[in-house]
Amino acid sequence: MSVPQRFGVLRLIGTLLKVMAWIVLISSILLALAVGLAGPIARQFLGDAGLQPDLLVLGSAGGTIAGVLLMLIGVVIFLSFYAAGESIFLQLAIEENTRMTAALLLRAAEKRD
Repeated sequence: MSVPQRFGVLRLIGTLLKVMAWIVLISSILLALAVGLAGPIARQFLGDAGLQPDLLVLGSAGGTIAGVLLMLIGVVIFLSFYAAGESIFLQLAIEENTRMTAALLLRAAEKRD
């Protein structure tokens, strides 16, 4: 037995949250790679230009650390968005199962009478 699906807007919001989670994860990976590579590249360009590369605040280690931090922040945001989307789908599944159980109990009670 199946029950009709309700709350289409909530399903849409849950799906959008999960899609946004994947977009955040992919963009944070790309951003972390860009920041991680920007330090050594900037250091090389400054050295080639005759400037002191030691004055560069975001050096090789700084770029790597910033990239790792951006990655961790992106993963936390990804998990938050994905968990929120799954939470909506969980609540919708509980509602459908409760409605189905109520319908089955009502049908069983009608058969007894």
